[in-house]
Amino acid sequence: MSTPDLILVGGTVLTVDENDSTAEAVAVTDGRITAVGTTSDVRALASDKTEVIELDGSTVVPGFIDAHSHVSMGAPYIRHAALHTPPVGDTRTVDHIIAKLHANLAKNQTPPGEYLVGWAYYPDEMDDGGELTAALLDAEFPDHKVVVAHISGHGGVANTAALEQAGYTDGCPNPEGGSIVRYPGTSKPNGVLWETAWMPLVLDFLTTDDDALLSMLQEYARWGITTVQDGAASVEQIEAVRALAERMQLPVDVRSLVLFTELEDALAKGLVNTSVNGHTVQGVKLILDGSPQGKTANVTEEYLEGGPGGETHWHGIAFVNQEDTSRVVAAAYSHGLQVFAHCNGDAAIDQLLTAHRAAVAQGITPTPRTIPIHSQVMRLDQLDDYVAEGFEPSMFTIHTWLFGDTHIRNFGEARAFGISPMRAAIDKGLKPTNHSDYPITPLNPLQLLWTSVVRRSTGGVVLGQEQSITAAEGLRALTWNAAYEHRCEDDLGSIEVGKVADLVVLESNPLEVEPDAIRNVSILRTVKRGRTVYLSE
Repeated sequence: MSTPDLILVGGTVLTVDENDSTAEAVAVTDGRITAVGTTSDVRALASDKTEVIELDGSTVVPGFIDAHSHVSMGAPYIRHAALHTPPVGDTRTVDHIIAKLHANLAKNQTPPGEYLVGWAYYPDEMDDGGELTAALLDAEFPDHKVVVAHISGHGGVANTAALEQAGYTDGCPNPEGGSIVRYPGTSKPNGVLWETAWMPLVLDFLTTDDDALLSMLQEYARWGITTVQDGAASVEQIEAVRALAERMQLPVDVRSLVLFTELEDALAKGLVNTSVNGHTVQGVKLILDGSPQGKTANVTEEYLEGGPGGETHWHGIAFVNQEDTSRVVAAAYSHGLQVFAHCNGDAAIDQLLTAHRAAVAQGITPTPRTIPIHSQVMRLDQLDDYVAEGFEPSMFTIHTWLFGDTHIRNFGEARAFGISPMRAAIDKGLKPTNHSDYPITPLNPLQLLWTSVVRRSTGGVVLGQEQSITAAEGLRALTWNAAYEHRCEDDLGSIEVGKVADLVVLESNPLEVEPDAIRNVSILRTVKRGRTVYLSE
């Protein structure tokens, strides 16, 4: 065996191998793991040219894999006004929002006529109800196009200039799969937009550049994330990441999903199923419904408090109809592409299952491991369908913390307590992952792990203790299971000889601390292919 370039010794190594083995030390040569064992055995492999990292009792885990996130969408938000409510931020009132937008306007010196953007708006948790309208934004910012993105990413509020830019005027119809909320008793848009009505504005104001992308990717590295999914990328965004990869500038691996509306273009350009220097175009992203906290997730049993625009007997929004869903799934399978489908509600999951079965009935061989992303307000019988059809769910347990109280109001305890049923999924032999969906929730894998164990809302309600999992299972969901769902488990996801040396050094062992201490475990170092890409100060 060649002399290692790097060894980490004197700690606890949680390998997340098949047996959840532990060790004391790891050796790395040419970016791959070449030994896992005791400190004495691994130290003996070193030469005077080997870099030695003394762990001093700290813990090493495999590099975290964010199984569903939004690199290209998240990057532009870095320079805009963050409007998070507690416990993430401090926005509590409409006045706070206006003040933060003014501060961002001054900071960026945004020219008149350009977009002024706020994000992570969550009126459900604001002290004054957080009501924003186009008229209010017009009065405060008469010279700019203003958009305030809802925390879900599936809607927001725009002022008149931004509405007119999108063609939304008095009497305009709702687009298919979307909702334009009106002032009471009128047909005039009040600024609140959902789903396909919102998306044209997103595509218009979310512009990025190489500096923003690199800053975003460094932020992933800071949180111990060594591989991240770019979960709904345009061809232009894929090409931007690919250009960074070709210049060997990616600090972490990026696995892009081409947005289903751009699949034909991506196929024509030969981008799909390609990989260059840590950038892989992994599959196609379908968006089938909206968000449960935004009341647009598509569910079979109606919402308890109606829809976002006051609708009654409300079931949410189907972003795409069944015919188009079936067409995209069949096309993806025909080209050997993996399908990742945004399915928050059980009706959306049914829609995906129907499309999958239709493709099979046509004699089309499914690409292995179709992934229903989020799998939140679902029926437990649908887990049996996942097993039968070879699906693997990517779940989202941080919702139980940040949005759990809203889910109880929207769905009642029975459905809310079943949000992201990881325990039931694991018990059925599935390999669920957990993800941040950044910028929807923060980039903190330890916080995400904590939520899968405690499932406690900001209001102190445990959303389904029976769906809690162990810390070891939660760690596996963020590492090996994520590699498996992305079909790269031979290279990533565990600390084993021959695998890529993606490692994270933690200050303490998250499997041994009290559950509520898991979220506070600090990340000391992130190693990507044997090279340190983040080191805490």
